[in-house]
Amino acid sequence: MDGVYAVGDVTAVPVAGGKMLPKAGVFAHGEAEVVAQRIASELAGDQPIAKFDGRGGCFLELGAGLAAHAIGDFYHADGPQVRMRRPNMIWHWYKVEFEQYWLHIRL
Repeated sequence: MDGVYAVGDVTAVPVAGGKMLPKAGVFAHGEAEVVAQRIASELAGDQPIAKFDGRGGCFLELGAGLAAHAIGDFYHADGPQVRMRRPNMIWHWYKVEFEQYWLHIRL
């Protein structure tokens, strides 16, 4: 439907292999940036060209001061490509700092 946009958990974004893009804040953020750019282009009378790239990463908290990190390219030509980094304390502290950035600096 023309002129209608959706971001985040209300979306169902298909990727290769019949799967769907995971529901994660990183993807909602990327989708929101694209939607904002497309609406701005439309308001300026330009053809919207911004497209969501299907890339994102997140931390996976495991408890006991450990976390892992995953990053993926869900629109890769060969199908979704995800790389998982081994859990350790460093990823946990990166996650803590990332949360602080979004809670206190970015907002």
